[in-house]
Amino acid sequence: MNRPLTYLLGPESAMALFTALVFLFCARHYSYSSRDVDILNRLMWLLPVIAVPLAYATIFVPGAKSWWWLGRVNVAYFVALLVCSNKVVDGFKAPGSGPSVGAYGIFAVLCFGLIFAVLANAVAGALILAEHKPAFAEWFRARRFIGCLLTALAAIPIGAAMAAVGGLIVGIHVFFITLFKR
Repeated sequence: MNRPLTYLLGPESAMALFTALVFLFCARHYSYSSRDVDILNRLMWLLPVIAVPLAYATIFVPGAKSWWWLGRVNVAYFVALLVCSNKVVDGFKAPGSGPSVGAYGIFAVLCFGLIFAVLANAVAGALILAEHKPAFAEWFRARRFIGCLLTALAAIPIGAAMAAVGGLIVGIHVFFITLFKR
């Protein structure tokens, strides 16, 4: 498959489509009524459950199993969750009605997204390694239980690294939001 087509069917386009759908859904439910706030609250909890598997499903696009794809999918899902959760939080309270608890919702969405992505990263890393190293693929086929256990254990250092990078990105995001709100 040629390179432009892998970007057209890649995680960026999947997350852009997901973000557009969330924005359309939020536009329909911005009346600040208790019913709409309840719907947006449910959507807030569904964001990581839908976004992360959708982003990582693009590994099955031909030519996508590469380390470059893994970096792209991590950036794409994280930016999409950050943007979508900010948009959903905007619909919780009417403008000028006081402080909102939306920051906690954004934090929860990013944390749950990180948990799902850590597991998806471990599995995707094993798939990419099996694609590029036939000896690893053969070893993994011969020792399925040990291979699955090692893949699950690989999620621990992956999670620590992703949490550190994600915390840095959220910190920068919060800094710029507070800087421009003054």
